[in-house]
Amino acid sequence: MLEPAINTNDIAQLIEPGRIHRRVYTDPAIFDLEMERLFGRAWLFVGHESQIKKPGDFITTELGRYPVIMTRHDDGTLQVLINRCTHRGPKVVNEKCGHRKQLTCLYHGWTFDTAGKLLRVPVPEGCAPAFNTDKYNLAKVPRIGCYRGFVFASLAQAGLSFDEHIGAMKANIDDLVDRAPDGEIAFDAGMHRYLYRGNWKLQVENVLDSYHVPFSHASTVSRDGVQFARREGDEKGTKVVAEGGRTADEWKKRRSFTVGHGHGWTSNTALDEGKRASPAFNQYKAVLASKVGASRAQQILTPKLHNTLIYPNVSIMGLNIHVRIIKPLAVDLTEVNIYPVRLVGASDEMNFGNIRLLNVTHAAASFVQTDDLESFTRAQIGLQSDLNDWVDISRGLGAEETADGVSSEFATHEMVVRAQYAAWRDYMCAV
Repeated sequence: MLEPAINTNDIAQLIEPGRIHRRVYTDPAIFDLEMERLFGRAWLFVGHESQIKKPGDFITTELGRYPVIMTRHDDGTLQVLINRCTHRGPKVVNEKCGHRKQLTCLYHGWTFDTAGKLLRVPVPEGCAPAFNTDKYNLAKVPRIGCYRGFVFASLAQAGLSFDEHIGAMKANIDDLVDRAPDGEIAFDAGMHRYLYRGNWKLQVENVLDSYHVPFSHASTVSRDGVQFARREGDEKGTKVVAEGGRTADEWKKRRSFTVGHGHGWTSNTALDEGKRASPAFNQYKAVLASKVGASRAQQILTPKLHNTLIYPNVSIMGLNIHVRIIKPLAVDLTEVNIYPVRLVGASDEMNFGNIRLLNVTHAAASFVQTDDLESFTRAQIGLQSDLNDWVDISRGLGAEETADGVSSEFATHEMVVRAQYAAWRDYMCAV
């Protein structure tokens, strides 16, 4: 049935303590408002600098409903341009990635440099006498922020600064990048891309949801309740299920953390570091220790973070390492891009091991990701029913512990989801 028209002044009433209205997932009018007020204003992850190493390199992506090009210009600067020809409006670049010295629109041949400057207009005698090419350069995204190769952009001219937005989450990026012996990572090992028939927030919630794992991913757990190994060199994974089908104590002790702006992360469980060994891992550990010292290498390799969410569109998996980008396409259609992370300075064997394990867990036809996509699809179908308008997110409500600006709670609770919707409400209610 049709939803009643949305009154933007009443958006806040869709979020209550411990519950949210199902319309936040199903109403196209709310989705349109998200594209304007959330994705049109927030700091969004664009890509990684390793994707545009040389002048002329580019990738294309979307920030909300805006197609963009991230390029490396001749002077080495990083540019994020609106991928829309200033003549008649087509996307100038259609490929996902590549290398070009100039960007030419297929429709009428208008040609721009990699910083968006209009260079040539075919048949210029057709232009008005006062035609000025400087007025027809490609538009640039108003604000760009970078941290250790991670590139973010905001479509808003003003608002929260990048440093205010990224804040405490720098440590989570450090946790990943510091694992590379040369202190940098690369997104050059391919990409998994898939779509699901569900709202984008279902994937965002799921990133930090530890409650679902023993049930949604039951097929990944052995008879003794242990999940398969997900890191190079591990003999086995985490204890997830105890006798009688109960959630294992080790899993229940995991913690979730939030720091405002919708950001959050979950801690990892204790893994048996003493038994982590393989020829590839042993060599990698030795190389890392030679660069940073044995003590620091051990600190880096001791698992601390399982998943990180930098709200609203990017997550970092700390276990079998990868970066996941969430792209809303419609109220009930979402695209997800997953990039394996190559640790620069690690051996090919170590990086291959990481990518192989990612293929097992988070490819479109993998053991883990397929379970989640089925859950999202079923949720979107179930949420069409208006006989019960509310979705419960009350687990652990009131049990949050806060210190030094960081709130924490058991990861099987739903504090992180409530924090996401607090940020959602802030964006959506800002006129």
